[in-house]
Amino acid sequence: MKFIADHMLGKLAKWLRFMGYDTLYPRNIDNINDEKIVEIASKEDRIILTRDYQLSQTKRAKAIYIESDNLDEQIRQVVDELNLSDEMSFTRCAECNSFLKPIEKENIEKEKIENIKDKIPEGVFKLQNEFYICDTCGRIYWKGTHYENIKHKLGTLFSKSKNKN
Repeated sequence: MKFIADHMLGKLAKWLRFMGYDTLYPRNIDNINDEKIVEIASKEDRIILTRDYQLSQTKRAKAIYIESDNLDEQIRQVVDELNLSDEMSFTRCAECNSFLKPIEKENIEKEKIENIKDKIPEGVFKLQNEFYICDTCGRIYWKGTHYENIKHKLGTLFSKSKNKN
């Protein structure tokens, strides 16, 4: 399942990416209007997520009107309406939507690949053994406290979902 979120749903797009869903989010609003969003959704078989009621009524692509401004409620709505899985894959970059790939700690240390070690706090490098890199934007990820907080929040949201009752 793939999504495109309008300019009002950047945080929701990021959280769907945490969950492993391919989610486009237009950063440059000047170049992306409603027509372009519909065109991309139709061409790439994406579901439009929008806070714009008129956009949600398009017949050319599947669209969901996101009712709330509250992020937790937005996530729950999408999870409930589409029966999304609560398997949190953390396979996509939260910033650019590209796939992450594992990178060996020993390779980071030995070769100083693209100055990756410089992007990781020293304490984190000592404590963590698994690292992931986004080849597109260069962002580095590891399963530290931020990962645990995300996992906990999503677990809580899924347990409150109407699909779990």
